[in-house]
Parts: sequence; structure tokens; C-alpha cells
Amino acid sequence: MKKLKLLCAVLLPLIILFMFGACSRRGNNQGEPTEVDLGFDVGIRERIEEQPLSPSDLLAVHFIDVGQGDAILLIQGDYAMLVDGGPPEMGTSVFTYIRDLGITRLTYVVNTHPFADHVGGLADVVRRMDVDYALIPMLHHSTPDNYAFLDTLHEVGQVIVPIADVEDLNTFMLGDAKIEILSPLSTDSWERQIANASIVMRVVFGDTSFLLMGDAMREIDYRLLDSPINLLSDVLKVGRHGSATSTTSAFLEAVSPSIAVISVGQEEGWLSNEVLGRLDGIHTFRTDIHGNVVITSDGTRLSVVVDSSGGG
Repeated sequence: MKKLKLLCAVLLPLIILFMFGACSRRGNNQGEPTEVDLGFDVGIRERIEEQPLSPSDLLAVHFIDVGQGDAILLIQGDYAMLVDGGPPEMGTSVFTYIRDLGITRLTYVVNTHPFADHVGGLADVVRRMDVDYALIPMLHHSTPDNYAFLDTLHEVGQVIVPIADVEDLNTFMLGDAKIEILSPLSTDSWERQIANASIVMRVVFGDTSFLLMGDAMREIDYRLLDSPINLLSDVLKVGRHGSATSTTSAFLEAVSPSIAVISVGQEEGWLSNEVLGRLDGIHTFRTDIHGNVVITSDGTRLSVVVDSSGGG
């Protein structure tokens, strides 16, 4: 896979306007813009304006700032998929974020695993928005947040697809983007390490690819490394919020990302200096610093916008 030229960009309704040079800025407490040295040219806006769905020749992946948790929105043409919804208190914010982009229907809602910071906000979203399919791990986890999500799915009559085995639903399409499910397997048993039951997905759009690791830990790293699966990806959503329990050096070498995104809350203690050290040399974006992170692909190259008005 060719290395991508990373450009400083602002996403407009029908075009991508590329801006070159030192354009990284965000406001300080006095409202004055201050330089942010990301080691990468990136356009920063204080707010993502309401806009139509992405053009049919683009894939937009929104890593929504939900504080401590994950919420990832993928838009390809007229199709949208939400992967996790952050903690319960962020459900309304995630719904509002989606609505403000002009999205009225989600083709898929995916809960990678039933931890509160991933499943908690989903009940609020599916209660207020039409959803075609809900993908969930084949895993029993008796927590109020997980029950609230499952109960809401039944109440609104949405189609639930348990992911018991990657062979059951190995690949599906979101518009022109191909979604590959890499984990879990039906033979997995992670009752004591539920994070490892995370649905792991690789999203391929043209010559570009995104690897979404959920909360998967080093055990999943090792198993994927031992498999014939193609792990090469331009963008890596770092597993388990940057915890030292995931993102091994060998796994990073196999994935070989140009960009890494860490979804993590401020001062939560999850993010490991060890993992940050492993990411040295990779353009790394963090929701606790950069807010919402939006990466757009035209199938050949990537553009990145960070939005410091994120809700977390």
C-alpha cells in the first residue's frame, strides 16, 4: 500500500479545500488563538458546521469527543454507521452531533463491546434515530447500560445482528466502503476479559484503510498477528484508549499506520506513556487534546480536521 501524502484540509460540502503551511490553531482561555504544534499540518475549526452527507466519492470518519469512551461515525455517500456511543451521559451529545451533520438515518449501529463508555450512549441515539441494523458481540454482560441498549433495540423493533463468528458476517458494505470484521471468533471466551470480545473492524475505501480496535488488548494483537489477515492500515484507532495493555510494538509494525487516533478522557489515567512512545513518528491525534477528529478519504489521500469544540 502506498504511503499517503497527508494534507492540511477543511472539509466543505462538495469539495476539500487544501491549505498548506502552519495553520494549526485553537483558542486559549482569553479567546485568542494559540499555536498547537502537532507535527502535522491540520485545519482547526471551533465548530463543525451543519452540512449534507459526504459526497459519494468520499469517506468521512468522525472520531467524536465523548470524554472517556468511544464514538465513531462513518459516512459514505448516503450511508452512515455509528460505532459505539460513548458513556450514558454523552448519548444526547452524540445524537446532536449526528443530527447537526444532516443525518436522519443510520444504516448500522455497532456496539463493539458492552462496557459503559462504549455502549452507554447508544440507547439514547437509537431511541431518537432510525437505524436499519444493530451489530452487537455475542456476549452476555449484565450491566444496566447494556440492558438499556438492548431493551431499546427491542422496543423500537430494530434488526439485531449478533456477531458470533467473523465467518457469519466477515465483510459488508457501507456504500462503497468495505467493512471487514476481524474479531471476535465464535471460539473466543473472554468472560474475564470482556474488552477482548470487542468487534474489531478494518474499513477499506479505495486505496485507503482504517483499523478500529475497540478495547481489544494485546491478546487480540497477538492472534491477529498469527492470522493471515491483512492488517496494513493508514489510520489506526488505538485500542483501549491508549492503555499499555494493548497496541504492542509488533502489532504497530504490522499495521504501519500513518495516523493514529486515541479516544480518551482528560486525566482518566488510561493513556500510557509507553504506548505514546511506541507511536512516536506516527501522526497522533487525541480527543482529550484535539476534540473531535475528522479524517476524510477520497480513496487515495487523507485529510484531517480537528474540532476543539468537542463535547468531552
